[in-house]
Amino acid sequence: MNNEERLQQMTRQQHQHEYVCRGVFERKGALSYIGHLDLKAVFERALRRAELPLLYTQGFNPRPMLVFALPLGVGIDTEGDYFDVSMEVPVEPEEYLSRINAELPDGLRVLSAVSIDEPKNSLMSVVTCASYRIEAPGITDAVLKVFEQECVETMKKSKGREIKVDIRPLLIKPLTSSTPDAAEYMCYAGSQQNLRPDVLLKALCETVGYDEKLALEARVTRLALYGGTYPDLTSIEGLL
Repeated sequence: MNNEERLQQMTRQQHQHEYVCRGVFERKGALSYIGHLDLKAVFERALRRAELPLLYTQGFNPRPMLVFALPLGVGIDTEGDYFDVSMEVPVEPEEYLSRINAELPDGLRVLSAVSIDEPKNSLMSVVTCASYRIEAPGITDAVLKVFEQECVETMKKSKGREIKVDIRPLLIKPLTSSTPDAAEYMCYAGSQQNLRPDVLLKALCETVGYDEKLALEARVTRLALYGGTYPDLTSIEGLL
């Protein structure tokens, strides 16, 4: 259980039935350059304005009970990330989508939703893998070369200090790409093991000599999140 899950558990209203709307959202444009906490604040504001029957945390500063599957880094677009919102009473997905999308700013939209009665699994706990697309000149060849390596070491920040890690075990497979300037790949992601795109881009420069300036200017999109154990992956909607 990570810090966000622990806080959610500590502030949860006791002995209150929980109905969850699990949504899939996309983020693009200027909103991709805000941090995770700011993104959460945008959703909280939209949920309040939508006048949905929200469940709130306890304490001096009650907030809507909102959980994201996997935080998005600054500058990363997404085509399909998940988040859970807890309700006092069931809400039909169609009504939920209509209300929340009317209050969200440009660049942020909930694409679909399912209603869950008392989910058995925490949303954060079920994510195990993710797929990404990186767009930059010549990036496809660089990514394929990294997958050919047996060891890909780079420096990574951990608990306030930098340590050398081998990220190769976190890379699962390259995905089909029809252009030399857009590489797609699958990697491990989630609370247990996670490979951020910026760490991979850093390793591309150090390991296969990819241009650092092009790496800094690369456009990154998270394509999908998965649960289960590779290769037997499943959609997050099915892990209730």
